[in-house]
Amino acid sequence: MLVRLGVQVTEAEDGKVAVNYFVEGNEYDLVLMDKEMKEMNGVEAIRTLKTMGVKAKLVALTSDESSNEAFLEAGADAFLTKPVRLSELTDVLKTFNLLN
Repeated sequence: MLVRLGVQVTEAEDGKVAVNYFVEGNEYDLVLMDKEMKEMNGVEAIRTLKTMGVKAKLVALTSDESSNEAFLEAGADAFLTKPVRLSELTDVLKTFNLLN
């Protein structure tokens, strides 16, 4: 979906890998973080990235809206409920001035 919008994408198989990308010095404008992952779940990863001072916008992805509170406490900037619709994703990108 992001590629169709012309966005450059880097994938990480879990939260720990995503955090390590930033530790290695990579910079991103946006991170889409799922809740359920093997090594480090999305809530933990967002909390870690916020603690590190990452400037990227952190967007939580979840099929369970009751998880939004945990993501909010961890520092998520926005939420998208799965399945994600293109229009919702576009709105989030525009909100953060990442898409015209």
